[in-house]
Amino acid sequence: MASEWAEEADWQAKAITRDLIEVGKTKGFRVTYQKREAQFALRAGTINAYFSARDYQTKNGMDWLKLRIDILTNVRYGTQPQ
Repeated sequence: MASEWAEEADWQAKAITRDLIEVGKTKGFRVTYQKREAQFALRAGTINAYFSARDYQTKNGMDWLKLRIDILTNVRYGTQPQ
């Protein structure tokens, strides 16, 4: 189960990276899932922002849409995650 969740998290991170490319953020923008820390890392050149997977866990499972929106908002406005 945990392995399946980690695979899904990795797939979602790659999908978010593809979303960034689609909106024109092609140079140095990347999202990865860090399994050990249970967090997603947004890398924008030399700047990193982290999004804890626990913050997006709901009783119905992971809220992937909210995570994606928060990352894209962070890229757009350059703010740090809450």
